[in-house]
Amino acid sequence: MMDKYNVYTVQDFLDDLEFIQFVKYPDSNHSTFWKKWRAENPSNAQAYDEAELYLRSILQISRIEPTVEFTNNLFNEIEIGITTNLKIKRIKSMRLWSATAAAVLVFLGIAWYYQSLIVVKTGNGVLKTVVLPDSSIVHLNANSSVSYHRAWKWISKRKVYTTGEVLLEVKHTNKDASHIMSYDRFTAYTGDVAIDVLGTKFNLKNRDNHITVSLLNGRISLYNITRPYEVKILQPGDIVIQGPGGFHELTRDLKQVKHTTSWTEKNLIGENLSISDLIKEFHYMYGKEIVVTDSVLLNNKIDGRISLRSEESIIYTLANILRASIRFEKDTIYLDPKKENNY
Repeated sequence: MMDKYNVYTVQDFLDDLEFIQFVKYPDSNHSTFWKKWRAENPSNAQAYDEAELYLRSILQISRIEPTVEFTNNLFNEIEIGITTNLKIKRIKSMRLWSATAAAVLVFLGIAWYYQSLIVVKTGNGVLKTVVLPDSSIVHLNANSSVSYHRAWKWISKRKVYTTGEVLLEVKHTNKDASHIMSYDRFTAYTGDVAIDVLGTKFNLKNRDNHITVSLLNGRISLYNITRPYEVKILQPGDIVIQGPGGFHELTRDLKQVKHTTSWTEKNLIGENLSISDLIKEFHYMYGKEIVVTDSVLLNNKIDGRISLRSEESIIYTLANILRASIRFEKDTIYLDPKKENNY
């Protein structure tokens, strides 16, 4: 019976009638069960705490009830002066409706505040830095986003939701390693992957249904939210990618991990980097397509630093490397191999 609650989300708790009864009537027969279950500190205790806080906030709103005297007077006025005192009746009715509307607005305001997210996005070629309420820092690559709860200070766990590519510098708030509280933990979500940390620096990239996690310092654990018990622990220098087949460890190379953050300076640093990969990075940064008409050239490799500061610099760099001519058609750039002159 208790096992099913171990996988409950916040919404599951809010939909459970027995849980609602417990929060509404804490001295009922349900209280012993729920207090015992919470004392065991289940893995989804965070979801339980958020659901309980949300319900208690709503239940504290008191319903505005008109007095008996007010009700009697209102009906007497309706009976006596329904035609002659229509204006007075409307004023009284407006007062009643205003009070009811005020209670509804309070309820909706609380619900909106706890459920709404602050969303920061970037467009083509734009990088942005976001400072979270706990002073953690999120660097956003182009065409990326980070979202976090508006009620950050009232929710007991730090968490963000990202798309595209971000570099996170998470502030360490825990002061006693032997006693870690829920609000000390920081979780970053992207796609169906979650990364749990206390304080660290890592790059998180979610492009084309592939999620890459690169750890610069500290220690993190990551898992697929559909399989939360299959946890992978990363050490500095680890690069892990998740594709359709699950997690795959690419390398443990701190130098290569540092290269994954070169985008923060609008550069791309690569060793044995393929032309195909460079074209993908151009698309992620500027949202445009580059088509190499001779597909064999996509396998060419390059080493070193490539500037991503402008569309033109990347296009002309590729054209020079491939000895190709440039052709523009709307948002697509074609690179055609140059024909050699035979004399």
